Amino acid sequence: MILSGIREAVLLEVQRIDIHGTIFYDVTFHHEGETQAIRARIGAESVYPHPQAGDPVRVSYIMGVVTQIAPR
Repeated sequence: MILSGIREAVLLEVQRIDIHGTIFYDVTFHHEGETQAIRARIGAESVYPHPQAGDPVRVSYIMGVVTQIAPR
């Protein structure tokens, strides 16, 4: 697990969800060179528009928590 920093990854699964009018994404991804899948829920404001499975991304962490997902 990474505590803080940015790592490259590939999205495996993306699900857009609406919780009381607030949009979130449940994402599953794995880091480059690793096989273990990681799941995270992140607010729509912290993800680029229209993320799709298979997209290469950069995942930002602070204290082991995913804080942003950006396209590569």
